[in-house]
Amino acid sequence: MGRKYQAISADGHLETPPDAWMKHVPERYKERAPRLIPLEDGGEAWLVEGMPLMQNGPNLAAGTPKIYSNASYWDDKGNPRPGTGTAQQRLAEQDLDGIDAEVLFPPVFASRFIESIADKRAYRAMVRAYNEFLAEYCAVAPDRLIGNGIIPTSGIDDALAELKFCKELGLRSVSPGNFPNGTTYIRPEHDDRFWELALELDMRISPHASIGDQAVKDDGPNFVDVARRPGVAPLDHQLSRYQPGPMWGINQLIVSGTFNRFPELKVYIAETDAGWLPFALQRLDKHFEDNEHLFPDHQLKMKPSEYVRQNFMLSFIRDPMAMKLRDFLPAEILMWGTDFPHAAGSFPQSRKWLDINFEGVPASLKRQILLENPANYFGLDLDADITETPAG
Repeated sequence: MGRKYQAISADGHLETPPDAWMKHVPERYKERAPRLIPLEDGGEAWLVEGMPLMQNGPNLAAGTPKIYSNASYWDDKGNPRPGTGTAQQRLAEQDLDGIDAEVLFPPVFASRFIESIADKRAYRAMVRAYNEFLAEYCAVAPDRLIGNGIIPTSGIDDALAELKFCKELGLRSVSPGNFPNGTTYIRPEHDDRFWELALELDMRISPHASIGDQAVKDDGPNFVDVARRPGVAPLDHQLSRYQPGPMWGINQLIVSGTFNRFPELKVYIAETDAGWLPFALQRLDKHFEDNEHLFPDHQLKMKPSEYVRQNFMLSFIRDPMAMKLRDFLPAEILMWGTDFPHAAGSFPQSRKWLDINFEGVPASLKRQILLENPANYFGLDLDADITETPAG
C-alpha cells in the first residue's frame, strides 16, 4: 500500500533564482527580465525595471532568523537553500517538514514587481515564461506540487488568454493580484467574463493575501469612476470600514453581485489567518444592516457573512486562536499552510505547529481543514497513492 495524504499545505511559495525560468523568456525580451545581482556585503537582490532593488531576506528565511538584506539563494557550499531548488528538492523538504503536498504561489519578483515593466509585450512574455516554468516544475509530482499561475494585470483580454493558457499547461489554479480587468477595483462588465471562463474551464481562483487593494482608498485612480455605479462602491466603502486587509477585495466581490450571477464561484484567499474572522464578520453584517436602507439598488440577497461562508476559502499558518474560536467562525471554509520558505512560516516545525493549532480540535474538523478542503478545492484524490519522493 502506497503513501497517502496526511497533511496538505495550501500556502507555499516558489522562490527561484532566474536560470530555471529565464529559458522560457523569448530572446528579444531577456534584457528586460528581472535579474539577480550580487550585493557588496554578500547575498543578492532583484533588479526589476521600474522598481526599487528588492531584497530577499524575509522570502528565503525557511526556519532561520529573519533578515532583510544580504540573503542568498545559495548556502556556503553553493547548494540551493531550502525552498529555492529543484522540484525533487522541494519534495524532500516536504518530507522533512512532515507534509505531503503544497499549493505553490508565485514569488513577488515574478508577479507584482514585473507589472512595472513599461513594454507590456515584454511584461506579458515574463508572465507566460513563469507559467511555462511552473507547469514544468509541477509536472514532476502534480499531486504534490500544485501550481498557481500568474494572471497579467494588462487588461481583461490578456487575463482571459492567460487563463486559457494555464489550463492548457495543466495548472489547476491561478493567482490574480488585481481583479481580472487589471485594476484594483472590480468592474463586473469585464470581470464577469473571467469568472465565467474560469468556471467553464474548472480553474480555481486563488489570490494571495487579498485581491486588489487591501484597504479602502477614496483617492484611488478608479474610485470616482467606480463610485458612479449605484449600490457598488458606496455600500462597499461602508462595509469595509475598520476591516482587515482581505475584506476590501471580498466586499467588492460580494457587493458587486458577482456571487448572485455566479453562485458556484469560489475564491480562495491564502495567508489571511482566521482568528480575526468572528469580529470581522459580525462587523460586516452590522454595517450592512445599518446602511442597507441608504442603498436601495444594492444587489445583496443574503447577509455579507453568508456570502463569505458560501463563496470563499481562507487559510492560516501559526494561528492557534482560530481553532480556539472555531464555534464562532466559519471553520468549514478554512485551509492551513506553511508559507514555506517565507519568514512567517512554520518550516521545519510544521508538525509542532499543527499540534499547537489543533490542540483539542475534533479529528473530523482537523481532517477537513488539512485534507478535505484543499483536496476538494484543488481536485486532489485523497484515496490515491501519492508520488514518492525521488531517491537522492
